[in-house]
Amino acid sequence: MRLLRLLSTAAQAEAILLRRQGAGMARTILLSVIAGVFGLAMLALLHMAGWMWLEQRYGPITATLLVALADGLLTVILLLMARGGHDPVAEEALQLRRQSISLLTSPSALRPQWERLAMEVCGMIIDRMTRSRR
Repeated sequence: MRLLRLLSTAAQAEAILLRRQGAGMARTILLSVIAGVFGLAMLALLHMAGWMWLEQRYGPITATLLVALADGLLTVILLLMARGGHDPVAEEALQLRRQSISLLTSPSALRPQWERLAMEVCGMIIDRMTRSRR
């Protein structure tokens, strides 16, 4: 029974980890795409109006430099918004998975032969599954 509980715990931890990593990755991609589309549309309109207004006040070269500076600031802001943060739940799930797998593969003299064999097979399957997802 201990083996089944450990396998269940490891599988649940793996599922939580994969869900959290997938959700974080999807959120980052979605925010990046939306920010890019919005930024392009906004900048296309603002470039023309801003450059024309600045060109009347400061001349064409200074107007171009000021518009480029605004573009750089917008780029930095959007990239900072798109980066992912630290997820403590995913960290705990990863730690729980590692701990469960290490308990599954630890040697124990009290285990029957069939349990040792089943543990080795399950450990190899879990190891192969985690390697293939990387």
